[in-house]
Amino acid sequence: MTEGRITEHDLEWWLEFAATREWTFARTYAETAPHHYVVEGRTPGVTHQDMVRAARVIHTFGQPGKYYSMTKIYLVSPNGKYRWWTEDNHFTDTTLVNRATTEFSYGIQNAPSTSSGEWTAFDEVATTWDVDHPAREGEVEFRGAMLATARGSYPPHVLDLGCGTGRVLDLGLVTPDRYAGVDSSQAMLNMLVRKHPRVAAIYPMSVIHALDSGRFTDGQFDWVFIDSTVRLTDTQRTQVDRIARLAVIDVRDQAWDLRDVRRATSERLIAVSSQMRAASSEPQSPAVAKALTTCTQS
Repeated sequence: MTEGRITEHDLEWWLEFAATREWTFARTYAETAPHHYVVEGRTPGVTHQDMVRAARVIHTFGQPGKYYSMTKIYLVSPNGKYRWWTEDNHFTDTTLVNRATTEFSYGIQNAPSTSSGEWTAFDEVATTWDVDHPAREGEVEFRGAMLATARGSYPPHVLDLGCGTGRVLDLGLVTPDRYAGVDSSQAMLNMLVRKHPRVAAIYPMSVIHALDSGRFTDGQFDWVFIDSTVRLTDTQRTQVDRIARLAVIDVRDQAWDLRDVRRATSERLIAVSSQMRAASSEPQSPAVAKALTTCTQS
């Protein structure tokens, strides 16, 4: 592990390290959730640095899974036999790694998937990202005041394009049940789910792919956040503006730019309503009138 970065080399280290440790059976959970563990200071050859490194590996290469109502990040062994996980709130506090077999599951398995099928530069730094990029003093109040100018009658539904570890959620600008995040970094999405396990939706894919595939429709979300690192064509930019019903927020480090799209949304809806009204008032052909009469009589 180099300066907090986690790479394939660290994953290879853990797979070899885990295979050569002496795992202790957790007697407390013998009847409820049997598993083993290694712990610094008691397991031979296991140091605190090893546990911290292992925790970062697990959360970089793992996937969300459910333990009853709780969502955890699990790393599954290449042969599919074991899953590893940790419990600490902060990676630097990790002293123990758990290991269980994959033959048992607990509760409904509806955890979101964070696997995009590709490796990004952000994966290496995901487990240190929040520490290296803390919120500024007063940022919660400042961002909240800015967004208050573009609120509707109800709490907003939010789409976060290039969401990373979930700064929008961290700042409390939206509740997890009304939030959808798009990002191609599995490790960054793992951090988001780790902090906000009740997030409504996660799309592990590039923003460009999400837009080009037509995954989102006009006016589907109230606010759309888009990270400045995402490069859009004019057509894609227009598409983003249409997905948002109230506002589009361009996130550029500390400088956020809010574009109010309510007027454009209103004009678009009026045009659609007019088209629907005109279509419904058009004279019916004899065949259509006969079919409708038959359906009514039946």
